[in-house]
Amino acid sequence: MKLGIISFFVLVIGTSVALADEDILMRTISIKADSIKKADLLDSLSVKYNIHFSYNPQALEAQKHISIIAENLLLIEVLYRLIPDNSLAIRTVDNQVIFYPTRELPDTTASIKKIRITGQITGQNGIQPVPYCHITLVGKALGTISNTQGKFSVLIPDSLANDTLAFSCLGYETKYLPIAQTDSLPLNIKLQTHIFKLQTINITRYNPEDIFRNYDQNYKRNYETEYTLFEAFYREITIENNHYTNISEAVLNILKAPYHNEYRNDLVKFIKGRKGTETSPIGDIRLTLMGGPFYITKLDVVKNKESFLDAENRKFYTYKFERTTLINNRKTAIVEFSPIYTLRNILFEGTLYFDIETWGIARVEFRYTRQGLREARQTLIYKKPRHVKVDPDKLEYTVQYKHIDSKWYLQSARSFFDIKINNRETREKTNFSSTSEILTTSIEKGSFEKFARHDIFRPNEIFTEKISTYDATFWENYNVITPEDELTNALKNFEEKNLVVTYTH
Repeated sequence: MKLGIISFFVLVIGTSVALADEDILMRTISIKADSIKKADLLDSLSVKYNIHFSYNPQALEAQKHISIIAENLLLIEVLYRLIPDNSLAIRTVDNQVIFYPTRELPDTTASIKKIRITGQITGQNGIQPVPYCHITLVGKALGTISNTQGKFSVLIPDSLANDTLAFSCLGYETKYLPIAQTDSLPLNIKLQTHIFKLQTINITRYNPEDIFRNYDQNYKRNYETEYTLFEAFYREITIENNHYTNISEAVLNILKAPYHNEYRNDLVKFIKGRKGTETSPIGDIRLTLMGGPFYITKLDVVKNKESFLDAENRKFYTYKFERTTLINNRKTAIVEFSPIYTLRNILFEGTLYFDIETWGIARVEFRYTRQGLREARQTLIYKKPRHVKVDPDKLEYTVQYKHIDSKWYLQSARSFFDIKINNRETREKTNFSSTSEILTTSIEKGSFEKFARHDIFRPNEIFTEKISTYDATFWENYNVITPEDELTNALKNFEEKNLVVTYTH
């Protein structure tokens, strides 16, 4: 049985204080190496001294061989021996050592002329916002989603100025708008509520067994059998008693492994991130999400064959056909699932949306059962003080797929959890909630260079600790999810120096 999603939220709860920057660089080390690649040398230091390194392999000349002998030298002295022509400097964040350029690296994406289209999506009355509406180019793997206020911002390459935007959301009719007709900004997009009418002679009830049989038979046809390269936008938000304690965002590259090989993991490469530094815990308890960008790829439940989709484990669930609807103007069958009540280790319940034309998965909504939440206490928390009691209250996930050129691709994934923490020593109760979301903004097919081992985001890394220096112009060239009104206030200093960004590719 798959356990990937069970461990998705690996939390570190505590009051520990990180080492000061100078403590790391002032460590005394000894090393002797003859003709070793710089990358391999840093990897060995990382393992030996539990230090993480972030750097641009080209700028550092990471594949170049060097020989080095150091007896009781400071770490900073050893590291500066690796830097060519004084082109890089060194700084630290917690136990992360970052090599950054002393002069700004050119951003190749800036040379591509782009059109920015902004607006808000509402229902047909023009008042009620439509959240999480997908805004995409028709037939292209490019786009964004609206925030909880229905607002959006999307960047379109100038070469695609004659294409058409599609606005699609569950429960609404898809609206198409040629880019050439978007002169007046911001746009006010009104979506019509979709009413799926079934005439008596056309009523069809689908047997869940038949649906799954079609799903299995069409699996290899519906999903990629080759590697693909995704560009994605990722965001983490943590709220403590209605107070923002973490807001962090990043642009990622994801090397998606073929779907037929479930043992090949997707690889995540951190490109650049930003976070608000005015946010901070308001109490003694600090909550940190470990491995967020790594684990959110596990929400591709189709590729990872989560238990409720896996043929061998379906016998542990009950499935019920509910009705049909439209997703992106495609007829879709809705199937509800829940675990057999007598089984304690079947943790999920939710809704599956099957595309009736191709029998691929269009959407999945699932959550932990109450029994699952009790079991999650053991798997959710990586580290916590003994005097702290943790009670998960809600764990929910939504995964959306998109049909492009006869294949289904992961379009977005969103996770939400709510936990209650009771400090037995102080008798203080704290409520934490956190949202993580990822949005695919472009997909490439073809031959790709493998990610360097040191560039891969690992499950034991803390996403927020990889973020260091800020470059406002970088974000002008990438599609992101527009912050909602509450976040806009919390991120009012995003354009000031107290926001930080790191550049590692």
